[in-house]
Amino acid sequence: MSINTALSGLSAAQHDIAATSHNIANVGTIGFRGSRAEFADVFNSSPYSISRTAVGSGVQTLRTAMQFSQGSVVATGNTLDLAIEGQGFFATEPAVGPNSAKPEPIYTRAGAFGLNAQGVAVNASGQKLLAWPVSVEGDALSQVPGSATPLTIPLTMGSPVATSTVALSVDLPTDDAMLGKQAAVPPAAAFDPADPTTYAAVTAVPIFDAKGNAVEAAAYFIKTANPTPGNPQTGWSVRLVVAGEPLTPAQGDLTFDATGALSGGTGALSFTAASGIGYTLDLTETELADRSFEVNTVSQDGKSASALTSLEVDASGTVWAAYGAGSPVAMGQVVLVTFANPQALRQLGASGFAATADSGQPVAGTAGDSGFGIIRAGALEHANVDLTEELVHLITAQRNYQASAKAMETSNSLMQTIMNIRS
Repeated sequence: MSINTALSGLSAAQHDIAATSHNIANVGTIGFRGSRAEFADVFNSSPYSISRTAVGSGVQTLRTAMQFSQGSVVATGNTLDLAIEGQGFFATEPAVGPNSAKPEPIYTRAGAFGLNAQGVAVNASGQKLLAWPVSVEGDALSQVPGSATPLTIPLTMGSPVATSTVALSVDLPTDDAMLGKQAAVPPAAAFDPADPTTYAAVTAVPIFDAKGNAVEAAAYFIKTANPTPGNPQTGWSVRLVVAGEPLTPAQGDLTFDATGALSGGTGALSFTAASGIGYTLDLTETELADRSFEVNTVSQDGKSASALTSLEVDASGTVWAAYGAGSPVAMGQVVLVTFANPQALRQLGASGFAATADSGQPVAGTAGDSGFGIIRAGALEHANVDLTEELVHLITAQRNYQASAKAMETSNSLMQTIMNIRS
């Protein structure tokens, strides 16, 4: 009946409007693939029908076909924002519980990734970006299915080393007027870090503990003897305070000759903490000078783990990380995947897709290989939706809906007229 034909037109136009509205709603969604509704006419025929007089029975919706044309690539400046120029999808691993089975990968063109607290590259949905293991030169070691793992970039590199020796070079004043608040030579009271009258000068020194954490420490200098006609030597004592604890000096005294050069002791002073940890304070480059207390150089043999300082992703998808002042280190190569029939992929939302029997098995590779696009770091691919085109199509779909509604209204009027004739 003509009313059913008009009803099929209404349904098709509504489906077309829905698909177009979905495209418009996601025009700002990163990595979104637009879709279009595809239709076919309906003919009911029999062996006894006359083909030249047959009238169709309306329209049917065949499918909603995704469009995989290239979207516009816009620079963002964020290193782990990745865009694919050409064919391919990023492969990601969904976030699951610790006791769950390994999930099937999710494929996406949305490349907005960042590092979580564990240094794993993830997107806003918590899906982990998969990458191939690489050699020192950045070449993929294996592209066997199943060998890809989540891209992990440690936030620190190297092992911390506790400080054992601090090398300190200072100029100590010859004139007592430059001794700061030290009350006398030698001081009448015992050394007390909280009493500035018991020492002449103090300077902070760098020290790291076994975990690579910086520890507050300071070296205190106390003038203990002035030169005399019978003894031209000048005496100084050094104390080391670490984390608020004055350490026990195994050797903490220095002697300088009339020229101001170190003459007594090796200049390598030993100190021991209550925990048993020992430190050496190397003052061999220290001398007397006719000026105020001054620190020339200071260094130490401990170190903390080197922090991540920069990231770089090249066109092949290899991720390079630099730690401290060191050279970049290859951390992994981003996996790209293609399909024989991408339009048969199952949409999961959040710009994600899953493989189906009709899409074919994923073919994995790397950016720049034959059949794969290149990766552009610091950029994102926007939706491949032309807003102007979609708005025009929306107007057309609306007119089709109104025309089908008019056809239904006309069919209804005809039925009413026939009913009136019979009555």
